[in-house]
Amino acid sequence: MKPSDNIRRRFIAAESDSLVIETIQTESKTRRQRLRVLKLKGTWSANDYNELVFEVALRKGPPETHTFKGAWKLNKNQQIEYSCGEGPDVLTFKGHWDISSANRLVYFLEGSSTSRFEFKVQLGSASLNPKKGEVRYRIGIGVRQSRLTSPGQLLILYGEWKFSRNLGLIFQMDYGKGRVKAIDFGAEVSFGRNKVIFSLKNEFNEPLGITLTMTHQFLKAIDAEAFIRLKYRQNHYGAEAGITIPF
Repeated sequence: MKPSDNIRRRFIAAESDSLVIETIQTESKTRRQRLRVLKLKGTWSANDYNELVFEVALRKGPPETHTFKGAWKLNKNQQIEYSCGEGPDVLTFKGHWDISSANRLVYFLEGSSTSRFEFKVQLGSASLNPKKGEVRYRIGIGVRQSRLTSPGQLLILYGEWKFSRNLGLIFQMDYGKGRVKAIDFGAEVSFGRNKVIFSLKNEFNEPLGITLTMTHQFLKAIDAEAFIRLKYRQNHYGAEAGITIPF
């Protein structure tokens, strides 16, 4: 490449463990253009400021890191989208969400065992309404909002609350084109007058600081069998699978 030549670069696609870049080199004298498409292998992650980062795996020397400054958002299929700021170019990341702790949200990229985005978040509300079928978070993206000192942007996960066969709770999310994934929860259950309160736990039986309150009528409507089994366990002070009813 000659020093006087002009090179334009743009990101055109994001895959589970790769980044596709297009470069256009314009020769200064002839004005001829040379187009190249490069597919870089590496790992996707999120930094301390909730920005998207791609680390290129190089054979020699330290890894090359691309940090995508600015905010990203969720599209209608609950996938992450990042606008590159160069016209209509948008990177779309296919994967699924997981709620692993009270202040952390994880997005696993489809087809990868290493690439994932772990975001620092704050719950919009610790008490969820199952009828709305959503979990709201506040998330700061970028240096100034890294600690959520400002309101940040709203991140909403949409889904449907259901019971698994072993009476565990799941939050079933539709990612479009027939892709449905569920987040599994354990729960401690307490009973009030005409309502059941579920205090959610993760796969390690750790509390998430999230409660889900269902009225008896709503619980019976979404799963009459689960309602009957819970009432039976309430009367016998027992426990079943992922649901714990305290004595």
